[in-house]
Amino acid sequence: MDSSASRSRRRGPVILVVALVVIAALVVGGLLWRQRADNGEEEAQALADALPEGDFSSEADTAEHDRILGPLIEATGAAPEVELADAGTAEDGLRTATLDWTWTLPDDAGTWEYTTEATLHRGEDGWSADLTPEVFAPDLGDRENLDLKTVDPTLGTVTDRDGKELYGPGEVKVLGLDKTQLEDADPEASARELAGLLDIDEDRFAQSVADYGPDAFVPALTIRVSDEGDYPLDDAADVAGFRAVEKTQPLATERDYAPGVLGALREASAEDVEESDGEIESGDLVASGGIVAAEREALVGTAGAKVIAVDPDAGTERSLHEVAAVDGTEVRTTLDDHLQRLATSAIADEDSASAVVALRPSTGEVLASALGPTGQSYPVGLVGQYAPGSTFKAVTALALLRAGVTPDTTLQCPETATVEGRSFKNADSMSPDLFGSMPLRDAIAHSCNTAMLLEYDTVDQQQLADAATTLGIGEDAPTGLEAFMGSVDPEDEGVEHAAAMMGQGRVLASPLAMAVVLASVQNGATVQPKILADSDSAAPEVDSPLTEDETAQMQELLRGVVTDGSLRDFADLPGDPVIGKTGTAEWTNEDGELKLHSWVIVAQGDLVIAAFVEDGSYGSTTAGPIAREVLEGA
Repeated sequence: MDSSASRSRRRGPVILVVALVVIAALVVGGLLWRQRADNGEEEAQALADALPEGDFSSEADTAEHDRILGPLIEATGAAPEVELADAGTAEDGLRTATLDWTWTLPDDAGTWEYTTEATLHRGEDGWSADLTPEVFAPDLGDRENLDLKTVDPTLGTVTDRDGKELYGPGEVKVLGLDKTQLEDADPEASARELAGLLDIDEDRFAQSVADYGPDAFVPALTIRVSDEGDYPLDDAADVAGFRAVEKTQPLATERDYAPGVLGALREASAEDVEESDGEIESGDLVASGGIVAAEREALVGTAGAKVIAVDPDAGTERSLHEVAAVDGTEVRTTLDDHLQRLATSAIADEDSASAVVALRPSTGEVLASALGPTGQSYPVGLVGQYAPGSTFKAVTALALLRAGVTPDTTLQCPETATVEGRSFKNADSMSPDLFGSMPLRDAIAHSCNTAMLLEYDTVDQQQLADAATTLGIGEDAPTGLEAFMGSVDPEDEGVEHAAAMMGQGRVLASPLAMAVVLASVQNGATVQPKILADSDSAAPEVDSPLTEDETAQMQELLRGVVTDGSLRDFADLPGDPVIGKTGTAEWTNEDGELKLHSWVIVAQGDLVIAAFVEDGSYGSTTAGPIAREVLEGA
């Protein structure tokens, strides 16, 4: 027999056995692969992937997802994150998957995290999940859905230096039209009738009513509950659709208390929301002006959040997760309530825009900022930009001292003087007996304009501006206040420079700025005003700080104004010596009439008072009595 044929016959059974083994392995491997591929693990992962957005093939499952999670997704602005923590083990056609949920809550309220379980079962068409409510949130009832509620913080307060509340939650009534109660009445007619009764713009309110939806309450005016008697509410009640809604709202404890200092909070309007690029939402409190704007976050606090399970059929809800609100805090100011009321009373009878500012030189603390009762479209004491007149001679005097002039240096004080073709004169109230030569101390005491401007060659504009900077002109406004701290352009020359020497021309200041000027003289160093009790009150750095000699000479010059000059009415005040300066600045009103700004700045001990009347007479005549009343009562 051929050996090759014999070997072939022996390999035949071997090959057959190997083939059978391979086939068996393939069959078993295929069965195992099929079992693994069809054991529900992929379906468990697919469930986790579908749960955030509700991407199910079944419309019923999608509808259930939207019913349960939709309100919370809308409230948070984002779907949850869902991870498959454990696919479980398949036994007898069942598998229990464990799901980790994470919701990101709005307004930095953190996250809400929890775990649920979902049962998957194998049917004829493969694996599917039972989407019961407990899959979406633990212990969720059959008819419950998830939603979010904002937990409002308690509003903080603004207080005076001693803790007396000046601004905080107050009871108000919002007067307006409830369009659901109009029935057959004409909305425009009701809007105009109510606007007329409440003395608000009829066209604007009628347009607001037209713009709101048919079920809206359209606010017309918010009033303090304590002021109800000032409004014709009985007549308003007869207007179709009228409604008054009581609520708590942040406001000053007294109307018109320290205007421009406290500021205000109000609910965001539709326009605020639209223009905020998503930063402001409906219901947010928007701050305007002053301390409230600077300290809004501290006052408003931080809203909390509460995730709730809502049963709309039963009208019930229960809390599932809560992040506590952070209440607003007390913001303490430097205001002195007694001085604030005293200053307000002192200018209560003024017929034009007027202001009183009180300052503590040693600390820069603003103790009072009061406005007159009329013409106050804005807080002139803080942001007014006026020629300071002869009160600015305190700055000019410092510049002259630095140029080598002494209090005894003789200056010329003619009745009039001409600079580059422009004529200047002294105040009509100045006695002609004073015209002629006089030392600097008398020129300051009697406020000789011509003596100052004729020294425009002794002191250039840059030197004048440097002296102004030393005394606080042009420094940054204090944190918490919108304020104009004055300006002196160092580039002015010629006539403008000469006019600046007597506080006219293009020199501008607010009453607060001029209070700082005198406070710096009284303190012997540049004063930085402050309104927030906890703010840093470190003196600002200036290139040329006041020296001891300059301080002594300046105080001597300004004391002479009281003992020998235009503030002689203050000489009899008991206590520490009074120093100060009067000021009168000419201006032309809209009718072309020449008018006078009236100024006085005075200091006694650790108190400076600046009084200003926009349309007054000479400083000693109009502003002087106001400043004295405050100084006497302090």
